Amino acid sequence: MSGRDAHVSRLIHRPGQTTVGLLEDRTRLIRLVLGVLLVSALAYGVTDVTDVPRVGASNPSWATTPQWFQPLEDSGAPVEQSSPNIATLDGGGRSVVVGDARGAVYAFHLTDGSPASGWPVQLGVPIDSTPSVAPTNGSPYDTVFVGSGNSGNPTVGGYQALGPTGNIEWFTPVTDPSTDDQPAHAVEASMSVGSLQGGGTDVEAGSLDQEEYALDASDGATLAGWPFFADSVFSTAALADLYGTGQTEVVEGSTQTAGFALGRHYTQGGHLRILNGRGGLICSYDTDQAVVSSPAVGSFLPGGAIGAAFGTGTYFDGASDTDTVLAVNNQCNLEWSRTLDAGTSSSPALADVAGNGTLDVVEETDNGSTGSVWVLNGADGQPLWHAPIAGRGLGSVTTADLFGTGHQDLLVPTTAGVEIFDGVSGALVAGLNTDNSDVNGILGFINSPLVTDDSNGDVGITVAGYTYFTDHGVVEHFEIPASNGAQAVGAGSWPEFHHDPQLTGLTGQGQPSGATPPCSVPSAAFDGYDMVARDGGIFSFGNMPFCGSTGSLALNAPIVGMAQAPNTGGYWLVASDGGVFAFNGAGFYGSMGGKPLNKPIVGMTATPDGRGYWLVASDGGVFTFGDAPYWGSTGSLVLNSPVVGIAASPDGLGYRLVASDGGVFTFGDAQFFGAAGSLALKAPIVGMVDDIGTGGYWLVATDGGVFSFNAPFYGSMGGQFLAAPIVGINAANNGQGYQLVASDGGLFSFGVATFHGSMGGQHLNQPVVGITGY
Repeated sequence: MSGRDAHVSRLIHRPGQTTVGLLEDRTRLIRLVLGVLLVSALAYGVTDVTDVPRVGASNPSWATTPQWFQPLEDSGAPVEQSSPNIATLDGGGRSVVVGDARGAVYAFHLTDGSPASGWPVQLGVPIDSTPSVAPTNGSPYDTVFVGSGNSGNPTVGGYQALGPTGNIEWFTPVTDPSTDDQPAHAVEASMSVGSLQGGGTDVEAGSLDQEEYALDASDGATLAGWPFFADSVFSTAALADLYGTGQTEVVEGSTQTAGFALGRHYTQGGHLRILNGRGGLICSYDTDQAVVSSPAVGSFLPGGAIGAAFGTGTYFDGASDTDTVLAVNNQCNLEWSRTLDAGTSSSPALADVAGNGTLDVVEETDNGSTGSVWVLNGADGQPLWHAPIAGRGLGSVTTADLFGTGHQDLLVPTTAGVEIFDGVSGALVAGLNTDNSDVNGILGFINSPLVTDDSNGDVGITVAGYTYFTDHGVVEHFEIPASNGAQAVGAGSWPEFHHDPQLTGLTGQGQPSGATPPCSVPSAAFDGYDMVARDGGIFSFGNMPFCGSTGSLALNAPIVGMAQAPNTGGYWLVASDGGVFAFNGAGFYGSMGGKPLNKPIVGMTATPDGRGYWLVASDGGVFTFGDAPYWGSTGSLVLNSPVVGIAASPDGLGYRLVASDGGVFTFGDAQFFGAAGSLALKAPIVGMVDDIGTGGYWLVATDGGVFSFNAPFYGSMGGQFLAAPIVGINAANNGQGYQLVASDGGLFSFGVATFHGSMGGQHLNQPVVGITGY
């Protein structure tokens, strides 16, 4: 989310992601109340309010005299959360772009503040997102991407792209599911720019509805596998190669309220999620407080490991994660959590604050009247220093080496100007718009300053805020004379909101290629699948790595299935005697090998966190290992037909069993949506898989017939010639397709599930018995 986060806005929440609750929109209230305080202080000589300037006579002259400024015609609806960004729109050099609550997007040349040709663009819908930029369609100039609408106007807006001359290149609306009785269309998060599916340029952002979109930047078309089902998203996603695979992952924060939806229980609070570029979940870390802070990604953890730092919010009273900054690794495991002195809705910066080559975490806080700025050790979260700030801390800090000292200075936006602190000593060294020495007086900021390497080589600082006297927006540009702009925004800096003009939220290059062994990379990070044969031979396709097999072992019983977990590498194989074979990142948690069984094992499935698994026997007996809970079985029932498969609920709090006659048995929170038990089947059922997108499921028969229950039907091989019978089904982990595999290794893809190759027509020592992948 840009600058001032959700808790000074109206926040849309859906308990269980289905119903709506609203917070009062307090943006204008904040501006007006602080304006009254400032007017009173100036009129009556009050000196003990929080916005009293603390730099005073020592404030350098460059900080009181902008090189240029532009008042905006937006009285009553000024610049709020939208932060200034830098774009190249014409031959006149780079321009500053920013939006306002009246619905305009502005572009001013950095050199002199003159408007770029065709700008401003009047969209007529509030802009609280920060514009992101990138060239598209072979143009030498940038396209500007903005989310429109906000929490005060949730029923309007969407995803928009503006061409270099201000022309609207495309508009993509948020499409609500038919079950949503309180639809929203606004996009308050900013659009991050990257390449998500190995082709051209894409953009990604959540909406205030239940969908998070990834779009082709050239035309606004929704990418395959998207949207991802989410709750209201205010946080701007980070984009990074987290595993050294050459693929870009999405790191996003969001909110959730307690409830049940799409086959999953949700707890009250928020989460930090990692998604793959195809809209599938890799892993998630849940908090008990909303997450409206935008994550910052970089190699700041011990040993230079990559991770994500993020704040939370203040929406849920009494939550233990209130006022905290947290850091997780690339498998969503918590590395550290640090409680600060007030709310942490601000988006952190990762910067080499001390100039020693290591990244620290910088956060500002807000307590409703004032705030602080904090510098935390990136490796363990220990505070290095903190200091009070002039006003409320509703924006997000940026950093740069402003004065050529070799370390970072912190630019801290407040509701009473921007304060600049020395990163090492914590001393306050300058203030922008913190007193009336500036022609525009004291300005309020609930976004982030922009630092640039200006065309003359000096350091430039651009701010976009609002006045207290006329309540309109102002853009100002300052320059530090005889400074080094290139050094200021070089390595170790965080010079603008979410780090760079593409708003990737990434400092550095992501994880180097090969830094994580392939079989330790979370399986859902790969685009591919594994087939397993009866002798335990493994056949890997796409970029799914081969992590070992039992093909060369003398097995006591044949292999009957395999499983993966999205956030662990490797996989498990299970034999009919209950023996379990674990490879690489898949931990061994026990087996039924060597133990008496009433009936043979026929399948297995892993828990969502990869720390356990279930085995199922043909009589429906269920055996649990690791953190897999026992929810019941059919082991004591007389079945019409044997059980042939098991599928876990998306949250791991239940599972379904399927019999060869199509009978379905549900346990825990797994819902029953129907079965094929009463149908006259042409061929027996051999497997089932859950649809993570709907909470429903698919059954597959040996003739390739697919039966959908509360899940979309994407096609089947029923009625078509097959060289060998179907033995398994695998779902795309975004829920928008599936693959069928035959005993000869033939592979048939439907929906967005990709065909990466097969063993059809090739010699196999033993027939294929299963498939798993993402």
